[in-house]
Amino acid sequence: MLQLKVGPAGIRGKVDQGLDLGLVIDITSAFATWLDRGAVLVARDTRPSSPMLVHAVSSALSAAGREVLDAGICPTAAAQAEAARVGAAGALSVTASHNDATWNGLKLFGPAGRVLTSAEGKEMLDVWHQGEYDRMPYDRLGATRDLEDVVEHYVAFLLQRIDRAAVAAARLRVVVDACNGAGAMAVPELCRQLGVELIPISCEPTGEFPHTPDPTAANLAQVAAIMRPVSAQVGFGLSSDCERVSTVTDRGLALGARSSLPLVMEEVLARRPGAQTVVASIASDSRVDRVAERHGARVVRCGVGIQAVLEQVDLNDAAVGGEGSGGVAMVDIHPAFDGLAVIARLLERVARDGGSHAMAEALPTVHVRSVQVPCPVGTGYAAVSRMRARATGRVTDLDGVRVDGEGGWYYIRVSHTEPVVRVICEDESAARVDERIQRLRRQLTAAVQE
Repeated sequence: MLQLKVGPAGIRGKVDQGLDLGLVIDITSAFATWLDRGAVLVARDTRPSSPMLVHAVSSALSAAGREVLDAGICPTAAAQAEAARVGAAGALSVTASHNDATWNGLKLFGPAGRVLTSAEGKEMLDVWHQGEYDRMPYDRLGATRDLEDVVEHYVAFLLQRIDRAAVAAARLRVVVDACNGAGAMAVPELCRQLGVELIPISCEPTGEFPHTPDPTAANLAQVAAIMRPVSAQVGFGLSSDCERVSTVTDRGLALGARSSLPLVMEEVLARRPGAQTVVASIASDSRVDRVAERHGARVVRCGVGIQAVLEQVDLNDAAVGGEGSGGVAMVDIHPAFDGLAVIARLLERVARDGGSHAMAEALPTVHVRSVQVPCPVGTGYAAVSRMRARATGRVTDLDGVRVDGEGGWYYIRVSHTEPVVRVICEDESAARVDERIQRLRRQLTAAVQE
């Protein structure tokens, strides 16, 4: 079965099972044809296949007459910030974020590193479907220029928006698991500039992932295990390109990626309480609503993914937006899913409190479970439709199907990045949510096979 997804924000797949160089070159060529004239910034994470894909991407951009600005290994948000700094016409990050090392992909960004809107992404895909791309003669091919000090520029960008003195004065000790991804290039410098003592775990840019680079609670067990022994005030885990982040408390409790959005909301809304708007994907748990209510803020729900979130952030002039994956954007820092910006902001809270258990205890208690069911490409949407037809409760169709009923809700959607259907379930009762998620798994597995 091919492991490949193509969408308006880019492509993702297994390098040996669908993500081939021809497709990478075609998508990049379509992107270059669609963009306004100007240079294109290219960045990557540390995966073994990333250098190969960067060569393919750079060749396609050169063939279209584009100057290639090579940012090297850096977090995706750093690439976006650098694209804005140098005035690039667009940016492209070679990464598969939270997927394992057999996966890779392309994330596409517009002028100044801005996340494409869904309409822009569809326009780019129209160019790809037409298959007619800009091609320059031999004497008008684009050159490649290496960019210097990209990570340093990015860290300086973050420090301008953080209370650096307050963090430094607290003399914090922090554990970070960068999973040997792009965060290894930025985390040590960020901590040094903030006056934070870093206890690094997998902070070498080798691309040898000790676990799947998804900062789930299970994947941060090593961070959790050493928090008390090293007397650290807080710990964090990152995806390979630093878009996703999650927190571990000083008592060794791994909060999981779902907690990132409500934690950031609590900090952002406390600074300017009342009459603010936050954006959350429809799959985010009820802590979002309860934290917003506590601060007199309004929650706007949207589809899943960075495009859906940031479109609604822009439309609603929201202070913060995010989803349950650990991706969070803070408008006062950077309109991007920026895990290192989240770390910097939460360090301000930890410095103020002297530790991280208080901010974790301030979050409401929820019981959430999730599963995913493998699904051949081309059959997932039919399976979700069958599940919708059998649903009882209040149904919301938004990038999938959400069903609200007494005591909780569940949500089913086809993954944007993998050939699976995801199910998320929340309930007031832990026992009931466990029973419900298993029942939904069985029902969905049967629906996929129909």
